[in-house]
Amino acid sequence: MIWPEDKDGLCQLLAEDNLLLLPTDTVWGLCADATSPVAIQRILSVKGGGTGQGLVVIVSDLDMLKVYVPDLYPRLETLLLLHRRPLTVLYRQVIHLPTSLQGPGKEWAIRLTMDPVLRSLIQGYGKPIIGTAACRYGDPVPLHFGEIRSDILENVDYIAKWRRNEKVPGSPSSIVRLDDRYELDFIRS
Repeated sequence: MIWPEDKDGLCQLLAEDNLLLLPTDTVWGLCADATSPVAIQRILSVKGGGTGQGLVVIVSDLDMLKVYVPDLYPRLETLLLLHRRPLTVLYRQVIHLPTSLQGPGKEWAIRLTMDPVLRSLIQGYGKPIIGTAACRYGDPVPLHFGEIRSDILENVDYIAKWRRNEKVPGSPSSIVRLDDRYELDFIRS
C-alpha cells in the first residue's frame, strides 16, 4: 500500500499526546492515543464535554481487540468477521483502557476499522486510538471535511491531507451490544 503521509511521523505525534484530525472508515474523526489520559482529556475538552460522554476506540484487527476484550463472545467475533460496514460494539468489560472512555451506560465503544490506511496507522502505532466524530457534543456530525467547524480545526495538532476534497458524505457506524441473554441488540443500524 502506498501510504498517503508520513506514518512514522503520525505515530510519533500520537505518542506525544497530540490530537489528529483524520478521515476514518465512517466520518472525519478527532484521533489520539486511546490509552493516554492526557490525550483523552484533550479530546473531551475540544468536544466540550466531560467524562461520561463516551469516546469511540478504534482497533486495527481482531488480535488487537482481544488484548482489550479478552473474553470476546463468539457471536460478536463472528459478526465482526462477517459485517460489511463499520460496526461499533459496546462492551461492558474491557481491560487496559481508561474508564474515562466509557459512555453513559458504563460501556466502552470499540470499532474494528475497515479503512486500510487507518488500520496501517494503528498497527504501526501498536495501540488503539480514539476516533470520535470531529464535532462538539450536541452538534451535528460533519459528513465530510468541509463541514468541520473552524474551532475544531484550530484545536488539533495535525490535519490529514488525504481525502479532504471528497464530498461523498460519510455515515456513522452501526452500533450493537449483547443483551443480558447474549442476544445481539442493534442500537443503530
